[in-house]
Amino acid sequence: MQPFKQFTLALIIIGAGILPQRASAAPLPPCLTVGARESIGEAVLKTHPAPAELLARLVNAESRSTGFAEDGRVYQAIAWGAMNRVRLGEAAAAMRRRYGAGVSGVIFKRGQFNPALSVRSPFSRDFLCPRDPTSWRHALDAARIALQGQDNPLIQTDWERRHGLSLVVNFYYPRSAQARGPLPPWEANRELRFTGAVAIGGTILPAERIRFYRLATPPELSDP
Repeated sequence: MQPFKQFTLALIIIGAGILPQRASAAPLPPCLTVGARESIGEAVLKTHPAPAELLARLVNAESRSTGFAEDGRVYQAIAWGAMNRVRLGEAAAAMRRRYGAGVSGVIFKRGQFNPALSVRSPFSRDFLCPRDPTSWRHALDAARIALQGQDNPLIQTDWERRHGLSLVVNFYYPRSAQARGPLPPWEANRELRFTGAVAIGGTILPAERIRFYRLATPPELSDP
């Protein structure tokens, strides 16, 4: 094919919203097993995973639990949501006590992410042993972007823009096999405000896929 025709075809493909596939997928991480007297956290952390791998394991498992594992926006949204907790913890002692310290502290904090806490979770295997190359690529890309922290789509209010932090810390998956109903148990909690649909990657991610909630009152930030 002549160079001009190749260039024209590329423009047509991009204009139609069809992006070429990457030459190769990200290598899958090692499969991990949990010993008889180990927690999932102990089994994972003893391998000393990089933050991107650890966050991607969580994003992979959580995204697959939503019922929309084919939607790349879901992976991005979950990665940002998890990192919001991490960054609020870095900025406020009360948030650190609530959500944990650092990426590993947030992921393995009791009561937050079942796939990272209980082998009884049907999605703990997706945390310990990601096997789908497409899901893993989405998860790793989303984790790397959220770790960089630039252009957080969940920063929307004046307070958030002023401080460079997002107060969006709770999320619920209405179509998950584990969902108890279309609304989460904290729906009426006055400390949280439902955000509505959010824009991820330039398009709207419907609340039917992920419902996000923002803290109604910003925390008191720690002195620098």
